[in-house]
Amino acid sequence: MPVNRNATLSRMMRRALMTGLLLCPLMAAGWSLVVEQGDIGMALPDIHTAGWEVTGSKADVQPSITASGDSAVFDFNPASVVVTERLAYTGSEQPLLLQDLRTNLSDVTLTIDYGASGTWAERIAVKGKVKVEANRITHPRLVPQAWSFRGNVAGHLANLRIQGTLVSNAGVEADLDVQLSPDGAVSISVGSVIEGPDDVRALAATFTGWPELLSVDSGSARVSAELHLGPKGGLAVDGAATLDEVNGVFNRTAFTGLTGEVLATLEGDRMTARSTGLTAEQVNPGIPVSAVHFTGSYTAPISKKLAGKLAVQQANAQFLGGSLRIPPGTYDLAGGAGRIPVELQDISLARLMEVYPAEGLGGSGLLSGLIPISFSSDGVQVEQGRVSAESPGGRLQLPADKLQGMLGGNQAMDVVVKALQNFHYSVLSSTIDYDDTGKLTLDLRLEGNNPEVRGGQPVVLNVNLEEDIPALLTSLQLSGSVNEAVTERVRKLLQGSGQEQKPGKEAVP
Repeated sequence: MPVNRNATLSRMMRRALMTGLLLCPLMAAGWSLVVEQGDIGMALPDIHTAGWEVTGSKADVQPSITASGDSAVFDFNPASVVVTERLAYTGSEQPLLLQDLRTNLSDVTLTIDYGASGTWAERIAVKGKVKVEANRITHPRLVPQAWSFRGNVAGHLANLRIQGTLVSNAGVEADLDVQLSPDGAVSISVGSVIEGPDDVRALAATFTGWPELLSVDSGSARVSAELHLGPKGGLAVDGAATLDEVNGVFNRTAFTGLTGEVLATLEGDRMTARSTGLTAEQVNPGIPVSAVHFTGSYTAPISKKLAGKLAVQQANAQFLGGSLRIPPGTYDLAGGAGRIPVELQDISLARLMEVYPAEGLGGSGLLSGLIPISFSSDGVQVEQGRVSAESPGGRLQLPADKLQGMLGGNQAMDVVVKALQNFHYSVLSSTIDYDDTGKLTLDLRLEGNNPEVRGGQPVVLNVNLEEDIPALLTSLQLSGSVNEAVTERVRKLLQGSGQEQKPGKEAVP
């Protein structure tokens, strides 16, 4: 194979020049060297330090060099690049890998200070604008894809600061501020503004943990995160999201006017989320809950997110003409034994009958009670909740056809059916149980009379009712009472399962 002697000689001269710049300060003083424009191509040594690995780096640069016995200054001209095959951080359980990096050093100045003391990382300074392109970045929290960065670098290698704009191939754009410390610690600040559905879709295509069933129609969010990686690999994260009038759908629940700030902290094996005032105009899974307000925090182990502690300062909402409230306090949910008490106050029975998808229902009166809710990996459960009507009671009207089917056709049950066509109650109370299959059980006690039955004689009724809540909510969602997006999502889910239903009123089960 023929040898290009000129190319070989050129490489030898470049290496000799670089070696001379490093050795001359040790050999002589009072000298200087100026190279208006050089052309240097060389392989760079691999780096393995504090969990970081940089391998397969090659430089192809065109610097102007000014050197003396004290220092050397490299001003890089356009087309000066450093190509790196692999940059990885392996010092944590969630490794970060950047592949095929191309760093453009145009308008960058590198200064080597021979006269200073300390390591070379403390004597080499960098300043200027850089452009970095990574063909692929891999991390458990990220969808593998290309990223790019444009910004400024300044400082010594041991204490370097990098500031600029980071962009994912999917379209997420964020401000980035990185500070390297001499002890090997790294501090990273990231901030971004998200507006509208396009930005949300970009997030979903960038982060693996993004909820698949979350869509946003309007509003904005300013998000930020502060990450600190200690010299021994310990990771601490502080995040914040400021929401402004966000409207959208999560799974089969629509929400509007979501506003407020949510703060999150990750340290060691524990996570904390807190809010100083999160509000929503409405949250609607089928029956709307409005004027939602929450102030409090939640802390849990990362490995057991449902086994944490909920600290409530304020949690209330309006519901069916009345209110829902969680009393202030701290609720321990560890082991699935914790209960969050939800207080119901002055719920309108008339409003409840209006939203229920059945014909022939009617009523009046106000209901209050307490429903203890628990959470587990199986879902939501309620045990021995209680609700009762406020004095002086009210009226209850239930459809005769379904009552006949439920209670049977004997003469005694006929009296009950007739009574419940226009039942004036003084007492209405019930226990409430809800299991993880979605079955709601009501043990209902009624005391009162129907003026048109047996001369209005007093009647005491004990009735056991069961309701399939998921099926009920599905019926409400298909009726369009939530919004079109939820209706369409539910319809597609039912089509996929072969259980499509047509929206409309259903009789009481």
